[in-house]
Amino acid sequence: MTPNSRRLSALLKPLRSWAPALVLLGAVVAATGVVAVGLRGSPTAPSRAVLVSSGAWAPFVGPDLPDGGPVTELVVELLSRSGYSPEVRYTSWSLAEEKVSSGASIGAFPLVGSESRRTKFLLSDPLIDFEYVLFYNRRRGEPKISSAGDLGALRVGGIAGYDYWDELESAVPEFVEFGSALEGFRALADGRIDLLAEGLLSGQAVLADPSFAGDAADFGHLQGDNRLVHSVQGLHFMMADTDEGASVMAKLNAMLRTMRQSQEYEDIVAELEPSASHEVTLTPVAASGLVELLDQDGKPVLLAPRGTRARVLAWPEAFVGTAGPPPAQVLVKVKVTNGPAQGRVLHVDARALLLDPVT
Repeated sequence: MTPNSRRLSALLKPLRSWAPALVLLGAVVAATGVVAVGLRGSPTAPSRAVLVSSGAWAPFVGPDLPDGGPVTELVVELLSRSGYSPEVRYTSWSLAEEKVSSGASIGAFPLVGSESRRTKFLLSDPLIDFEYVLFYNRRRGEPKISSAGDLGALRVGGIAGYDYWDELESAVPEFVEFGSALEGFRALADGRIDLLAEGLLSGQAVLADPSFAGDAADFGHLQGDNRLVHSVQGLHFMMADTDEGASVMAKLNAMLRTMRQSQEYEDIVAELEPSASHEVTLTPVAASGLVELLDQDGKPVLLAPRGTRARVLAWPEAFVGTAGPPPAQVLVKVKVTNGPAQGRVLHVDARALLLDPVT
């Protein structure tokens, strides 16, 4: 062996002893690189597509409402945030429950948490609260209810598939059932029933709908906190009582608790108020060509450009009650929804309101 060969062998000897470790280290680095590349290239897991059942119940839910109605909008958002891609299908309330029981739908909403449903399904925390009332026909007089016997002696209408509150169901031997609230109000108008049990907002929506020929002013609802004639209920999302259902419901409730503290939730729920549909455009009535935004006494506070949008917060008595001699100025309380004064609550001259055309 030449001196140069011996010198090279001496230099390589330490490398030979480290060779196995270097090979292993190289393999680990290479594998890590492959995994990292794979993770960067892998798409986010897609949301799981699920079917959800509901019924037509304006203004809460319905295929003809914007985004399916405020409660549909809420449920879709909750499920989407929980990793699902929901498709809402509308049917009767009884079929909605059957689809959940059979597994055809992952859940149904919005349903009252009656005792019978609590024994069959998992219930979410309340999505929203709503009022149940008893509507009557003012032309036929207001029924006087002071006891369960008084209520049991009357013809009380109900909607097929509804579960009402316990005190009402205990007092009424048998409801006169109808396929929809519209049919129920037609029966109330015709005198075929004395009372109709329905949600306050949903009942008002039916009375205001053009498909109901009666005058909304002819109908009222029994007042007071008597549990025989009034109840505040929560509306829930319901699922089959399974381990998977419990896991999904836990996620949904966590999301719901977070959302209920947000402005987003407030905005969605605000759509349920009757005034929410009264979006108007403001147009000038003064020679200046500008819209005057007024205080409650009619004094100018701000000016706004033509086309400013607003939401009516309260209609004046002259528009919804009995009109007397026309006042010098009718003021309407509004909340401005666009433009420089967005968010301000002020008043405008009623002549400045331009209602959107019905589409």
